[in-house]
Amino acid sequence: MQKSIGLLLIIVAAALGYFGFKNLNDKEAEVKIGDVKITAKESDSKTKGYAFLGGAALCLIAGVVLVSRKPGNA
Repeated sequence: MQKSIGLLLIIVAAALGYFGFKNLNDKEAEVKIGDVKITAKESDSKTKGYAFLGGAALCLIAGVVLVSRKPGNA
């Protein structure tokens, strides 16, 4: 039972990591006019991206611990 929960947490970590990186890279616009470059970024998107990455790290650590634990240890 622990191993299946651990594998599920690792899969959730992969999904959260994907969405975290996607949120960090999205929502950016850039306009160049001659030597002037204007960049607009959505800061809320970055905050969400870092939150997803933090959740992914926690799920990954918990999943690895559960998968690597021996069956008799509780």
